[in-house]
Amino acid sequence: MLPAILPLFPLPQVVLFPQTFLPLHVFEPRYQELTVEVLNSHHHLVLALMRETPEPGALGETASIFETGCLAEIVRAEPLTGGRWNLLVQGKEAARVLEEIPGKAFRQARLEVLPFDSSVLWTGPLRKRLMASLHAFAASEGIEVQLKELLDLPLEDMARLNTLAMALDFEPSERQFLLESRDLPTLAERMLQLLDFALGGRKIQGL
Repeated sequence: MLPAILPLFPLPQVVLFPQTFLPLHVFEPRYQELTVEVLNSHHHLVLALMRETPEPGALGETASIFETGCLAEIVRAEPLTGGRWNLLVQGKEAARVLEEIPGKAFRQARLEVLPFDSSVLWTGPLRKRLMASLHAFAASEGIEVQLKELLDLPLEDMARLNTLAMALDFEPSERQFLLESRDLPTLAERMLQLLDFALGGRKIQGL
């Protein structure tokens, strides 16, 4: 059982998805402290996208974040000189930050896990439309080989779509839009929408 309050790791320009992996290089003292505490306890933290990228030289400790982040587990930790770390984290579940809790050098938050309904299947026509747009997008970007490798991975539908969301060249706000999906049809529809807008040379307004 995880504690009700978990460390919060805000990141600029990066969104983690459940069942995917992300390398992190930890160098700021406050996040070095976070890492040591997490490794000495439950190995879990919450990654959340900053709404704006901090100014150069700023640490982003007060940067506003999107309320939906990703609960992550540290699956590999490599200590470096000067207290720095190379970490590999695996996304577990989407989570909503309910409130931030003061009291430590690093940010921490109370959260609730957001269930993803994998039992709601996406229809055959939606699957075909998404595959067609994926292949058209890959052709336009010259990444057909990479797309085939991703599609050939032995993954279930949710993990496959989340892996595509991490791998394809979406904007951070677009990835956030995908992370906030709560079932497979919604995730597939949103990815199709982003691909079609990208193929049309447009961006979704309001993201």
